[in-house]
Amino acid sequence: MGIFDSFTKRRAARRAERARAVAGAEMSVWQERMDKVDEMLTIVRDCAAGRAADHFTDRSDYGFMLSGDEFAVAYLQQVAYLENVRAPARYSGGYGGVSFPIFGGLRVNTGRMGGKRIPGEESITVTDEGNALVTNARIMFVGSKRTHEWEFTKMVSASHHADGWTVFAMKGRGKPTGLGYGESVATEVQFRLELAAAMALGSLDRYASELEAEKLQMEAVRPAIPPPPPPPAP
Repeated sequence: MGIFDSFTKRRAARRAERARAVAGAEMSVWQERMDKVDEMLTIVRDCAAGRAADHFTDRSDYGFMLSGDEFAVAYLQQVAYLENVRAPARYSGGYGGVSFPIFGGLRVNTGRMGGKRIPGEESITVTDEGNALVTNARIMFVGSKRTHEWEFTKMVSASHHADGWTVFAMKGRGKPTGLGYGESVATEVQFRLELAAAMALGSLDRYASELEAEKLQMEAVRPAIPPPPPPPAP
């Protein structure tokens, strides 16, 4: 074997080891997600079978008023209250009148606005901070300026965002509102919101089916770890 052949084989071996390291990291992330889905499925199936008390043993009300059969599914501290807020309107265009000088070199304008009014854009904005309690019937928020309640039976939709916030649209209400809780806990909080909603709406079996479908999709994209490179020739 020549010197260049040996160099080429060593370089190929290093590339193969780097590829295995990258694939191993991807497999670790994939396995963590699979374990989480399995954990979620176990909880949802147990709740559907009437064993919610096996998982939700904390009967504290955290200072919120609960009904007799209501229990906490998640207590969220220092969360943001989100509202759909419209920015101030602005005007586009020039002034359509005339001007003439008055005392002291000042000028006064007469006429009318020649432009048009452009409404401000709407955006989700933090308008308060406080604590929230998610139960098997509703979500309650108490902050320094606002209190709010979202009943699952009156909810039209819940839109989750990966960076850690959820917006709720309610029947017969105005603009959507929501909660911000942060990216680091997004998966857990969103699961508990979905689980609590399924409890309230009697749709635990459907939620279990959705998680099973998600698990199948994840199994189909399981990362492949390449085999180790062959040992160098003697």
